Amino acid sequence: MSRTTDYAISMANAQRWVSRISLTCPKCGEPICKELDVPEPNLMAEKSRDMVSEGDIAFECDDCGEYFEGDVYAGPAHCDIELRSHSDVNVYCDPPGYDRPPEDWYEEEFSLPSDPSAVLQTNLTEIEALIHTHAEQDGSSLINRMIFAQILTYLEAFFCDTLISGLRSHPERLKTFASRDGSLASLDFKAVQVLEDPDFVRKAVEHNLKSRLYHKFGSGKKDKSGKSRSEGVALWYQIAFGFALTPSDAELDQLKSFAALRHDCVHRNGKTKEDEILTLFDKVYLLDALSVANRVVTHINSEMQKL
Repeated sequence: MSRTTDYAISMANAQRWVSRISLTCPKCGEPICKELDVPEPNLMAEKSRDMVSEGDIAFECDDCGEYFEGDVYAGPAHCDIELRSHSDVNVYCDPPGYDRPPEDWYEEEFSLPSDPSAVLQTNLTEIEALIHTHAEQDGSSLINRMIFAQILTYLEAFFCDTLISGLRSHPERLKTFASRDGSLASLDFKAVQVLEDPDFVRKAVEHNLKSRLYHKFGSGKKDKSGKSRSEGVALWYQIAFGFALTPSDAELDQLKSFAALRHDCVHRNGKTKEDEILTLFDKVYLLDALSVANRVVTHINSEMQKL
């Protein structure tokens, strides 16, 4: 099978929300550093405080074998853990990440494709072949839902890689972006970190950008003038490069719809919050979603060439 087919079939195992934790083992005193699955936030909530999900966490010390249990609170960009039997122990949690392999988060230098667009186009071409050869007429079938979700996953990777590579190519825009983006403006560094590595700040910024949700396209809220408020990926591209993420508002609205539907596909087994089965993912719908992705990518590539 093709890479796309293999990835689509195993996609259910790839949908993880994880954080890398570090602490000193209260039993043996040795450091513990490992990646753990944490509860996925409620991305459909209107207020950020309502996105935080609670859950249980369990892990063991690799040195002494002591087993620890705790309570975890995970949001879109933060994670907190309290050990039940050792509430005085500080557990440091890196910002959680979604749909990205952990080995990509913590490299000193993030490896980016030289041409994110070419990578995406190859994947979308395989997706189109998959639609014609494997998609079913039944719009509620598992394979159709997996194909739909994969279109969004590939698009997310393109948004992330293009944003970071674009800021690398235009350092003056990186400085402007860092001053206007709330998350980056609040980053805190120690002088010794900057002195030891001249590229430390850039790497920290890219680490932050890698950990973001690239399927967050806005809540639909309006500003005082009645215009839809720019949020998420659309806002980041506007701040970084000065152009809209999509060729028109229609495509942005479609991306918002796709993100909500993808959530239902991946986390509710193709059902809505009201427990209704989604049946719209037939071949026509999948090809339309693919067309939207291609229009958005063509638009971004055109605008990037003008910079």
